Amino acid sequence: MGYLRHRIAVIIFSAVAGILYSTLFTIPYLLISKYYTSNIFNQLNTDGQIRGIGTDVAVVSSMVFLAQLVLSLTMGAFIHLAGSTVIVTILASILSTCGAIAATHVLYPD
Repeated sequence: MGYLRHRIAVIIFSAVAGILYSTLFTIPYLLISKYYTSNIFNQLNTDGQIRGIGTDVAVVSSMVFLAQLVLSLTMGAFIHLAGSTVIVTILASILSTCGAIAATHVLYPD
């Protein structure tokens, strides 16, 4: 969207961004539910307390919202340094590439 300033491109890329944003808020919770239905973990910790799904959902929610807070706090400085809002798109592409590389190193249970 930063390089192509055409109306149609902005509409198409905005739809894609919406799909990516909804995926960001869906996949972590799907992974938690798969984790709990697979029975590949031990529910008891050393204190004998049972860790529930609510704890894990709270941790994931906090992680996602903390990431948004950090992004919101730092993006203004990047825009100010670059002098243009195009830096948002450039940083998003760089960070999504880093995320894709990191995702190749994740071990997925069957």
